[in-house]
Amino acid sequence: MTALRLAFLELRRFRGPLRRLVPLVLCLVPLLYGAMYLWANWDPYGKTDRIPVAVVNLDHPATSSRGQVVDAGDELVQQLKASGTFAWRFVDRPTAAAGLRSGRYAFTIEIPTDFSTRLASAGDSQPQPAGLRMELDDANNYIAGVMTETVQSKLEAQIDAATHQAYVRSLYGQLSEVRQKLTTASTAAHQLAGATTTAQQGSSALAAAGSTTGTAAGQVATGSQQISQAISQVDTAVTTLNSAATGQLPTVAASLATAAQLAEQGTGAVHTGTSQIHRTTSQAVADLQQFATANPQLAQDPGFQKVLDGIRQADATAGQVDGQAAATADAAPQAVTDAQQLQSQVATLQQRIAALNTPLRLVDSGSRSVAAGAATLTTGLNSAQQAADAAKSAADQANSGATQLSQTVDAGLADIPDLDDQQISAASQVLGTPVHIDRENLHPAGVYGRGMAPFFFGIALWVFGLFAYLLLRPTNRRALAGPARARSIALAGWLPAAALGAVAALVLYGVVDLALGLHPLHPLATIALLVLAVGSFVTIDHFLRTTLGIAGDVLSLVLLILQLTASGGLYPVATTPAFFQALHPLLPMTYLIDGLRVTVSGGLTSHLVRDAAVLAACGVAFLALTTLVTRRRRLWTMARLHPDIEL
Repeated sequence: MTALRLAFLELRRFRGPLRRLVPLVLCLVPLLYGAMYLWANWDPYGKTDRIPVAVVNLDHPATSSRGQVVDAGDELVQQLKASGTFAWRFVDRPTAAAGLRSGRYAFTIEIPTDFSTRLASAGDSQPQPAGLRMELDDANNYIAGVMTETVQSKLEAQIDAATHQAYVRSLYGQLSEVRQKLTTASTAAHQLAGATTTAQQGSSALAAAGSTTGTAAGQVATGSQQISQAISQVDTAVTTLNSAATGQLPTVAASLATAAQLAEQGTGAVHTGTSQIHRTTSQAVADLQQFATANPQLAQDPGFQKVLDGIRQADATAGQVDGQAAATADAAPQAVTDAQQLQSQVATLQQRIAALNTPLRLVDSGSRSVAAGAATLTTGLNSAQQAADAAKSAADQANSGATQLSQTVDAGLADIPDLDDQQISAASQVLGTPVHIDRENLHPAGVYGRGMAPFFFGIALWVFGLFAYLLLRPTNRRALAGPARARSIALAGWLPAAALGAVAALVLYGVVDLALGLHPLHPLATIALLVLAVGSFVTIDHFLRTTLGIAGDVLSLVLLILQLTASGGLYPVATTPAFFQALHPLLPMTYLIDGLRVTVSGGLTSHLVRDAAVLAACGVAFLALTTLVTRRRRLWTMARLHPDIEL
């Protein structure tokens, strides 16, 4: 008898109005365990807006130290209304407390009276932290309390952002004041640098002028001394001249007048004589020429010519002397007149010469005073030069310091941004939440139910195997007593449950996909993996029921409990105790969950191939073990005839 015929005979047992429902109910078992739970919890975090939460606002507006009105409580209320995270109910404190005790509210949030006051202290030297009071009751619903952790984190983030914004607004306001003061300081520093530059130039010019003036004063002192010496010499000469003019000048003038008159007389006599001589020589030349004309032979005589040339030369010389004598004779009367006039002015000249002594002595005295003053001026100018050099050094240092000061102030001013109110508001928003986390998911599952579907699919399919052999016979006893092979009997006991399991898996997948929106990335791979997994799970339950009977169902239930914690379907395996971490790679549900995560959300294909291979190997291995057990069960014992535990 073949395995298929034996399997068909097993399914034919369910005849009759009620028995025919057994396979149908068995196919719906995974749907009840998987789809119903996923339906109820498909997207719980997406429906938190249905959970009523009481909000009590006791806050009062406050005014910051900068005169800004802070009404943080009302702003937070407006933010909560806009967020829609929960079904917020804004009530008073007694209503909130009563609602929490009765379970009408999942939890309550109380905004204290000093909420705005503490936030307004952000700009003070000692800012105070602001806080909220959240009250819940795990006796009403523990999961609702867990959800408050998410709300608490968001509220803390909002409060921190508001506080940071208040801090930033205050800081930028203070920076604006500092910038204004630094701008004034920068202008003053530049003016100071300009003034010190002018002082530096003036002190340099003063030092240069002092040096030049000192040199000139020295030259004035030297020149004054030279003038004094020259005036002394002139004074001495004038004194001598005065003595001479007083004692000798009248006599000399009288002698000069007498000598001029005598010279006039002598020059007249000389002119008369020279005229006579010139006439004589001229007559002699005329006579000789006349003689030569009369005696031409004699005229050719060299001796005669020599005499004639001598007479001619004497006549020329006599003419020159006669001319000079005539000129002298003509000038002699004027000389006499001048000498007489000089003689008449001797008294006036004596008075003038005598009058020269007084101004010369004054000039000499003044030049000596000028020399002394110039020496004193030189000494003073040397001191002034030293002071000018010191002033120049001080001006250089002041200019250097003022330049450094202006540069430092300008550098500090450049580091402080010049922001208007709009820019300060934008900066406070950025710095209020300075870090923005860009979250990227390589293979996002989406909603809660889609991410948890692999885990609950595994539970549903395992429960199917557990229920299957409560209704189906693991082995056909008539076939076991007959000639059929053990392999065929084992296969025949597995096939009905595996076929119904495949149908149940398809029903489960179809309902979850169409009704809830599973929409796996790889639908065909998901279906194939579900069919493979239910077949593998059925082989394990088949083996346990065949080997241990009712005790096998208990052991299957224990395996289900172990797989719930060790398969990694809920929390990462690393968070579980070491015992469950050791069991994790040994459990078949581990590989179904891992494979379904790949087919539903995406992931490495190598993981899917490995998971499918492990599930297939597990099914083959347990089917082989069931065959061995079936072969041994051909031998009947008293324990089999009268089992200790029987349903």
